[in-house]
Amino acid sequence: MSESERAPYSAAAWGIGWGVFLVSGFAASVLLSNAWHDCDTGVNASANLGSLVLASTSMAAASTLVWALTRRVTGRRRLLWPLLLTTAGAAVLLWPLMALWHAPDGYPVTFCPPDNVPRWWPAWLPV
Repeated sequence: MSESERAPYSAAAWGIGWGVFLVSGFAASVLLSNAWHDCDTGVNASANLGSLVLASTSMAAASTLVWALTRRVTGRRRLLWPLLLTTAGAAVLLWPLMALWHAPDGYPVTFCPPDNVPRWWPAWLPV
């Protein structure tokens, strides 16, 4: 067993792990909430809450899994590389989240026709 595998998990690693979970879940919920608000998707905010919680929790869990995997691959004593890789991975994970959860084609929205994509979404990044 290598020294890295025997090293205990530090409080900083646990704190960063919780931070990754909370920040990525919050970022996903803000992104989807703004997209739904701008495109007038759903009945009202409380009706969208269940889908928003499910989407943001899945994003938070996926990015936390990326954090754990990068910590395992790079060694438990390192924090900077896993944090940078997790941040990049979470940014990449936001694209499929938006592609799956934004207003789908054919959904009757009045503010984002014809493809139901918000105006602020980059045109070079398809959803």
